[in-house]
Amino acid sequence: MSYQQALTAIYPELSEPQQSVLSALLYAPQCSSSSGQLSRLLGMAVVQVNSALGRVGRRLFEVTKTHPENLPEGAFEWWHMLATGEPTKELGFVWKLRPEAISALQAAGCSQSGMASAQEISDTQLIEGAVRRVTVNAYERNPVARKRCIAAHGANCVICGFNFEATYGAAAAGYIHVHHVTPLAEINRSYEVNPVTDLVPLCPNCHAVVHLTNPPQTIEQVKNMLVRA
Repeated sequence: MSYQQALTAIYPELSEPQQSVLSALLYAPQCSSSSGQLSRLLGMAVVQVNSALGRVGRRLFEVTKTHPENLPEGAFEWWHMLATGEPTKELGFVWKLRPEAISALQAAGCSQSGMASAQEISDTQLIEGAVRRVTVNAYERNPVARKRCIAAHGANCVICGFNFEATYGAAAAGYIHVHHVTPLAEINRSYEVNPVTDLVPLCPNCHAVVHLTNPPQTIEQVKNMLVRA
């Protein structure tokens, strides 16, 4: 199986955070970005960004059994299956998607899902899930809805109560994941999202546990898991 065929084949199997990182890189200027930039753009921790690229790269190698530059296993990092990179003084380490990865992600229907910077708008309607038809349906997220969810619910995880600022200080103030109570892919259409009822703030740990199953577990189910722990 060729590199492009492999990445196109595994793309639908990737987790939402993994697809988001790849999408952010694909739509970044010159398909290049640092982990810090991706972290701020996606509302993810830097370690999650790095992990997403590494896990996808490893999966890609498992399918293709070869590296784009024919390097042997152990002579490269897993993320090197997807991108090249170099350290910079201004941004730290910066990745650049490989040309093979760019064409494969485009063929897989990788969408610019909420990559635009959040802009304050006066409209009361917030539209989620606008379909971009490429080769598969991908669903776009509204970044303003995320901000309004946090404004309504606060930055504490609704499952465990974790707060990044309380643990890490002012540098992490306001940081939290936002979870769609009903996954966009299940809705299968564009709809008006209510940031108060349709979205909830979750810490990365609880968010990961919610998505351990398909369909995702409910907020109450994961709360009950904490009670039993």
